[in-house]
Formats: sequence, structure tokens, C-alpha cells
Amino acid sequence: MKVAVISGKGGSGKSSVTAAWLSLSRHVVAVDCDVDASNLPLLFSHEVIAHEGFVSGEDIYVDTKRCIGCGICVETCAFQALEIGTEVFPVPRDFLCEGCGCCLRVCPQHALSLVAEARSQIYTARLLRSDHHLVYGHLKPGDDNSGKMIARMREVADAEMVAIGADLQLLDGPPGIGCPVLSTLTGMDRVVLVCEPTLSGFADLQRAYRVAASFCKALFVVINKCDINSDNAQQIRDFCATYHLPVVAELPFDRKMVEAQLNCCSLVDYAPQSDGAEALRKAYALVFQ
Repeated sequence: MKVAVISGKGGSGKSSVTAAWLSLSRHVVAVDCDVDASNLPLLFSHEVIAHEGFVSGEDIYVDTKRCIGCGICVETCAFQALEIGTEVFPVPRDFLCEGCGCCLRVCPQHALSLVAEARSQIYTARLLRSDHHLVYGHLKPGDDNSGKMIARMREVADAEMVAIGADLQLLDGPPGIGCPVLSTLTGMDRVVLVCEPTLSGFADLQRAYRVAASFCKALFVVINKCDINSDNAQQIRDFCATYHLPVVAELPFDRKMVEAQLNCCSLVDYAPQSDGAEALRKAYALVFQ
């Protein structure tokens, strides 16, 4: 079974929910699909057992034997990704390059080329306090292709499931509803939407629902910090009732959730008797039954 935990925005608590359910599970392959800022590797002590490079972009290469220093490429680049260096030749500014290839087309000497490099990394790790395995990635800042990177991470996770005999794959999704989320949702058996009772939280829940519903029919909702605004929380309940979305947990605002994060563990491990931990256990039974 494959289960994804997503939300329409960052900071809603989906990683905290995923971490709690990971602690309640046995023999799981977890995937942290937020390749821009992974959280699960920070929460759980782990040992990296394998890693591989991922081509997430291309770099400009200047052949100084061909280049005559005319500067046409520098003038043409709309992103200012090339500048004239101390030796007349153009110097690439990789963080600004969008890989459009315009400089290649205007260079009279054909001295420029785009070279693919494995600048990002995908890691497979074993969690030290359990028999779980974790797949996560680090996308180089400024690079794109996060959707393709997540697709590759899921291939690695599928192979890892076979290798260790796991029957559950738990995905901690990226924020938003863009390409990385679409790559996360593909082929899911169940999807959990985590939201919070704020105006933006409710709006993002509606957007996330419309996206997730096109990928999976088994959808569930967790309302985090349910007691910070009763009116917005009721709006979310009414929305879920209208679209027949089971609300499997309503988590109260609890400082222990923050304390658990500061101690690098999940809420069910840090404060197993808390109301939030009890709600997460009941939700786990409903989602994973």
C-alpha cells in the first residue's frame, strides 16, 4: 500500500503527521518528497546506506579555445547569466541560468554548450531506532526538475520495498499543488490532506482536494490546530461533509508538538499520552486499516 500526506501549503503540519504515523508503523519505506527542504531526515536519526546523483539541470560551458570574447552572448542573455571576466572570456553565473540555450544560438564561434551534471543527490537511509528505510533528496538550490527527481526517488523506494520486504510506502509530500505534488500523488492508494483552520489554510485545502481527487478516490482529512479558530474549523468540517471526505483527526494546538520537533522525534514518541498523540493513533487505525 502507498499513502501520501499532502497539503496545499507549507507549515500545515503534514511532516509532523507523517512522522507520527511512521513511528506507529512497522517495516515501512518512507519517502520525503520535499526535495527543496527535507524534514524527515532531521527528525529521525539515520544511517545513509546508498546515494546516487541526479541530473537536475545544465551548466554553461565556455570553450576558451573557440571563444573570441565578442560579448554577444553576454548582451543577449535575458537572465544576466553570463558576464565578461578578467580574461575577456564570458564567465557563467550558474544560479541565474535558466538553460534556455539562447547564448548557444547567437555565438558566432559555437564556443558555448550546455553540459548536464548530477548536481543533486538522492539518499537511501536506514532509521536507527526502527526497521524503517527512508528515501530523501537534496535538490541543488536554483535547479528545477523536482518532479522528475521525486519520480526517481519513488523508483528507488519501490526497489527498496522489494529488497526489505516492506508492504507500506509512506510519502511526506511537498507543499503546494505544483509539479512535485503531482509526481507524489501518482499511483497512490490513499491520500491524506492536512489543513489548518485559517482562511488561507481552508482555501489551500480546497485546491489540494481538487488536485488529489483526480489521482485517488480514497481521501482523508486531518485538521491540525483545530482549536485556534472555531468558525474556520467548522467551515472545513462542512466542506468535508459536502464532498464526503472523512475527517480522521482533529489535532489541538499543543506545545508538545513543537517540543517533539526540537527533540528530533515524533509526537507519539515524545508525548504518547497527549491528546494529539491519541488522535493520531485513532487516525492511523482509520487510514491504514
